[in-house]
Amino acid sequence: MSKNRGKITSVQQDIEDFEVTSQTEFPHIDFTGEDFVGKHAEGTIQSEISQLTERVETLTNLTGQFYTEINEQPAKWVTQIYDLGDESYILKEPILILIEEYSDDSIIARFPEVEVFGEGVTDSEAISNLKNSILDLYDELTETDSDTLGKLPKMWLRILDRIITKV
Repeated sequence: MSKNRGKITSVQQDIEDFEVTSQTEFPHIDFTGEDFVGKHAEGTIQSEISQLTERVETLTNLTGQFYTEINEQPAKWVTQIYDLGDESYILKEPILILIEEYSDDSIIARFPEVEVFGEGVTDSEAISNLKNSILDLYDELTETDSDTLGKLPKMWLRILDRIITKV
C-alpha cells in the first residue's frame, strides 16, 4: 500500500512540476530516460502522458478563448470636441467624449453624461454624427415643456444648458 502511495505521490509531483507558468517555455520531461522509467511503472507512464496531453489541450483551448475575447474588446480612448459643427450653436467649454473602435470596423463616439452617441466607419464620421445627436437632443429638450420632462431628461437639459449657447 505504501509503495503505491509513493508512486502516486511521485506522479502527482511530476504533474505539478509540469504546471504552466508565466514563462513561454514548457519544462522538459524525458519520458524515455531510465530515471523516469525506473521511477514509475509502465502503465502509469501512459496515464501521465495522457493526463499531460489533456492539460496542454485544455490550456491551448483556454488561451484561444482568452485571445478571442481580448480581440473582441473595443479599443477605447478619450478626446474632446470644441465645436458642434453648426454656427447656430456655441460650446462654452470643450466636451469630453469617448471613442470606441470595434473589430468590425465600426466606431462609436459617446458623450456618456447625456447618454448620446454617434456611429461611423471613421473617427470623423462618428464624431460628426455625435455632434448632430447632441444638437438634436438639445433642441428637443429645449422645445419641450420642462414640466413634462422626466428626471433624466431634466438632468441632460441642465448639463447641455451649461455647455451650449444657441446664437
